[in-house]
Amino acid sequence: MRLLWLAVCCGSALLTFAGHAWSDDWTTTDDKAALLRKASVFVEAGRYKDAVAVLKTLEPQGREDEASIGILTGKIYLGIDRPAKAVGYFEDAQSQAPESFEATLGAAQTHLQLGQFKQARRFVQSAQSLKPESSEPDFILSAIAFRTGNPTQANAQMLGLLKQRPDSEDVVIAYSKYLALTGDSGGSKRTLERFAERNANAAAVREQLGELEIKSGNQAAGLQWKRTAATLYEKQGDFFRRDVTQAWLEVNGQSAPPAIPPEANVVAQQSREAKSVAPVVVDKDFAPPVKRFPFPAGVMITGGSGFIVDGGRKVVTNRHVVEGGKEFAVRTGLGEIIKARLLFLSPTDDIAVLELEKPLPADRAIPANAYAKPGVGRNVVVMGYPLWSVLGEGSPSLTNGMVSKRTGLQDDKGTFQLTAKVNKGNSGGPVFDLSGHVVGITVGKLDTKKFQDDQGFIPEDVNFAIHVDRLPLIANIQLGNNPQAGPELGTEELYQAMLGKVVMVATYK
Repeated sequence: MRLLWLAVCCGSALLTFAGHAWSDDWTTTDDKAALLRKASVFVEAGRYKDAVAVLKTLEPQGREDEASIGILTGKIYLGIDRPAKAVGYFEDAQSQAPESFEATLGAAQTHLQLGQFKQARRFVQSAQSLKPESSEPDFILSAIAFRTGNPTQANAQMLGLLKQRPDSEDVVIAYSKYLALTGDSGGSKRTLERFAERNANAAAVREQLGELEIKSGNQAAGLQWKRTAATLYEKQGDFFRRDVTQAWLEVNGQSAPPAIPPEANVVAQQSREAKSVAPVVVDKDFAPPVKRFPFPAGVMITGGSGFIVDGGRKVVTNRHVVEGGKEFAVRTGLGEIIKARLLFLSPTDDIAVLELEKPLPADRAIPANAYAKPGVGRNVVVMGYPLWSVLGEGSPSLTNGMVSKRTGLQDDKGTFQLTAKVNKGNSGGPVFDLSGHVVGITVGKLDTKKFQDDQGFIPEDVNFAIHVDRLPLIANIQLGNNPQAGPELGTEELYQAMLGKVVMVATYK
């Protein structure tokens, strides 16, 4: 197993968890089990640095130990948005313990984040056979469908599950997560609230409500839901989830110290000499995320989408996305966050170009010759990060449509009309044809309210993109009149090919 020991500077040989001092030594099986449990609590609570500090003290004694530690390491990397590192740990753990649902589900989740949907489905199928009652595999399948432009299929998947098991807390939470994924944050919250009203003992639903409230900025309400969940877990004898919730509250909000069961409070005694033989390798890449973008605390972050050009050195986006911004950064679909500077603002078009502080590899850029003029009736997909400020969603999604008119509003020749759905956050993202050529830059959707006021009716599927021949010279593209079309890609193939090339663009004013 490719076991990488993550070492972080903890500042002390002892950690404090829930009011108890813990040694970082162990000798017996019981001691090891207690430390693995503690690491699991920290991982589930999002306290990754604390989890790593525990894991680095452990030396696996067999395949079961390797699988357990591998799963936790994979969860840490997935939690800090590094699925490319996580996937190897989950797959190694799954090979060590083929009957492990956690390893199998973790592999499916990482392949989902990497846009490797064929592999994700394979692990989903295995996870469903291992734990048929879990709704997580169904959520992954729905997420795949939604991200690849098949919302009808995704909706049917989740609604069918909810209809089959309307009283399942697990299913309701999965459905709520799906609604949040689609941008329906209000529906996500109402789903949980209605279930909580009907089920006074639904601890997990209340914990999830706490997460939603906190993400929405309602800290006080979120903390109250979390505390209520911890109390219910205690009453129900679910000490693990109680400890997870309390561990989260310790660093995110004031809470009373939890009652840790005696078996979890094991302080192992092992000599320093014996401990010194444990393999420890520093992973310099490990760094728990303090904030999503490298901006000052408390600023209001805004942004949109973009795509990488010029051999990995620059990013194209909309002018309105970055105009007036003080600092700029991008986040790729693979989780990298890179600072950028504003290089160009078009005086005539809604186009801007950023230059990355640290260029990406050349193969991460849209090739210079992969641009084409759109033809009316041509099938296209919009790729970007719709509603990312609401969802906190780190992966882009696709919407399907076609080019419906070669010109934009009032026959503007710099833009064209398309039917693919566009939401806030898509601005600046690419419009691809099915051969993978960029045919436009998403610019926005029609103001339907204003149109209704002016014209008396609301048109459907009216969205706009900028022609790629409006891109400035510094974007370094080559636009041929008749580029080779090449074979058409399926939406999943296109998504995977472009995942690392389409970025989230962020700034603050």
